Amino acid sequence: MHMKAIILVSGIVQGIGFRPFCAKLAQKIGVTGSVLNTSEGVILEIFGDKRQIEAYKQELITNAPPLSYIQNIQTLEEKEVDAVPDNFLILPSREKAETKALIPPDIATCEDCLNEMTNPYDRRFEYPFINCTNCGPRFTIIESLPYDRPKTTMAKFHMCPDCKREYENPDDRRYHAQPVACPICGPQVWLENNISDTPIVKGKDAIMETIRLLKENHIVAIKGLGGFHLSCLPTDEALTKLRSRKKRPYKAFALMAKDPQVAEKLVHLTEDAKRLLTSPRKPIVVCPKRKNGDISELVAPKLDTIGVMLPYTPLHFLLLKEIPVLVMTSANVSETPIVSSNHEAKSKLSEIVDYFLMHNRDIKMKIDDSVVASAGKRQIFYRRARGYVPHPVLVKNAMPPILAAGAEMKSTFAITVDKYIIPSQYLGDLKALDTATYYEEALKHFLRLYNFKPNVLVKDIHPQYISSQIAHKTVKLSTANNIEEIKVQHHHAHMASCMVENGITQPVIGLILDGTGLGIDGKIWGGEILVGDLKKFTRKGSLYEAHLPGGEKAILEPWRFAYSLLYETFGKEGSRDLIATIWPHRAQLIPLMEGALHLSPITSSCGRLFDGVAALIGVEEVISYDGQAAMELEAMSAGAREKAPFSIARVGEMFILDWRPTIKWIIKSKTQIPGPRIAAAFHKGLAESLAEMCLEIAKETGIKDVVLSGGVWQNKRLFSLTLYYLKKRALRPLWHTSLSPNDESLSVGQAAIGAALKS
Repeated sequence: MHMKAIILVSGIVQGIGFRPFCAKLAQKIGVTGSVLNTSEGVILEIFGDKRQIEAYKQELITNAPPLSYIQNIQTLEEKEVDAVPDNFLILPSREKAETKALIPPDIATCEDCLNEMTNPYDRRFEYPFINCTNCGPRFTIIESLPYDRPKTTMAKFHMCPDCKREYENPDDRRYHAQPVACPICGPQVWLENNISDTPIVKGKDAIMETIRLLKENHIVAIKGLGGFHLSCLPTDEALTKLRSRKKRPYKAFALMAKDPQVAEKLVHLTEDAKRLLTSPRKPIVVCPKRKNGDISELVAPKLDTIGVMLPYTPLHFLLLKEIPVLVMTSANVSETPIVSSNHEAKSKLSEIVDYFLMHNRDIKMKIDDSVVASAGKRQIFYRRARGYVPHPVLVKNAMPPILAAGAEMKSTFAITVDKYIIPSQYLGDLKALDTATYYEEALKHFLRLYNFKPNVLVKDIHPQYISSQIAHKTVKLSTANNIEEIKVQHHHAHMASCMVENGITQPVIGLILDGTGLGIDGKIWGGEILVGDLKKFTRKGSLYEAHLPGGEKAILEPWRFAYSLLYETFGKEGSRDLIATIWPHRAQLIPLMEGALHLSPITSSCGRLFDGVAALIGVEEVISYDGQAAMELEAMSAGAREKAPFSIARVGEMFILDWRPTIKWIIKSKTQIPGPRIAAAFHKGLAESLAEMCLEIAKETGIKDVVLSGGVWQNKRLFSLTLYYLKKRALRPLWHTSLSPNDESLSVGQAAIGAALKS
């Protein structure tokens, strides 16, 4: 008896060779029918007997392409039929008004393509844009769904007969590979200098000339997958030039190593770090430095780690065939977004670089490299971008269409599609005009791509967040819907993001540590213990508060908050005397600061506490990038025999973690204990005290789950110690593994809260 089944497969099933897989599977099992892309996913029409159809559905799950992500397989119709088709067809894509299909991230070049590219007898020998259904650009080239070549930036490249033959051959690896190309019909590469727009040299010669220029310590802007990199040798000469021109004196640069063997000579690689490094996503992996005389200290000054990645495009592999390691940092100007177009590169980078290695495959949506670290078996995201975006967070129940505006620094936004929360790529600090424009462009792109019309906008309670303003303006212009707006407190959104990532809906303790977020009392929060769920929360604990002299100025001048710590600990006269001893050149400012101190914002920020402590023990008085002092404090920590003393006090309904005993201990110990031991003792004492405060709250509430979120948890030392002390107290810590703990995850938390409030 013949049966017909219509099946909808949803998830990441477009752009990863899923339709060719379906066709080959049909041939294997002996069924006929068709497959096509739609805006909802992939629709299959299968003809065979009942046993064959069940076997087909089972193998869709068990043998799906490695880059796919199947969220659901739904049988829409199943019935007996008299006649069946003779073969299995891949049909033209079909669009619907509502888009539920998921877009795959960009994937690093696969081994099969690398083997072809290095084979002198292959027609794609040394072709820098080789790809197949298992690798290459996806998110960065898609203009709209369903995912087909005419809807990508590859549309202008018409396939030659050989490429078309591969594209139409069910047995070929490039069967329906939308970016398929070759030297005859595909994108091309060329080299320009920083003066003229005329190519100096093209094709393979351009790559060889770039290698020669890099070897001579020139700086080259190289167009990649999601934007340009600034590249040079990791030598004192090249890096001194790059840091001077980029006006980036200390912030670390990433390295691209030729292969894992070279990477192991640069950093200490655990098996888990190596797994991340060599994965198809190819992120930058932050690892402990090795002492290596060939690599300049200017790569990552005053840090004990380096971010290293492997080549992830064919062009990278060709550049590194003769150079074992290169500096590869995002091409931008002073904290603005990565540059992605040829014109933009020439206009913005000509004073930084000597040469440009360009190509003519347009980048529809720019995206930075992802940055991760391995903390034992755990993974910590510093930046979630290329290779991971736009992979969604799956929740249990379908949600209304919600737009979550996210944060202002380390910004992202998120949209909800059915059971998915889809966060954008890392966008940056929106106070820079170019970044605000990037946010708006990316948001409009997502709205078009998913044909998304939100009826709820979720935003932070801060009335002046630029993300909230742009999101409000954009959705008002893009939809006729009446938009309901929901305001969410910053740290509640952090807690919710970790909850939803871990599939938790019941009440939890939220241990939320970051730099800044507006509290419901109008103060700047940042060292909080919350108790609640996705709908509501109570503030049950906090760090002892202090003034933030100069407001935001204190972020890049840690000595200011150090003064505030001294003032709270030793009073007016005591802090004056200590400032005169520690920083005599600052003493004349203190009377002015004392007068204005009561006008300064009040904060419980853990991020600022790290900055202040770093300044007190001589790490940095003034910094050139956000988080520098705290990162250097972590890097110098070593040999802790002591634990810095904190005290916990009950004040009304809240527990207060008082750092003043620690400040007294640091001042007393500075002349007796080396700085690295003081730094380590601070981490140890803070971690145990936080765990102890969580235990007290757990005793009162009966809640054992503790979620960790906020940018401070990117500190691997504090993170590992806190997990240890929480587990020692029989508490259950939960943390981010697929999202960053910093403000990037805020939009996901906002979306989850919005959905819960609307349920």
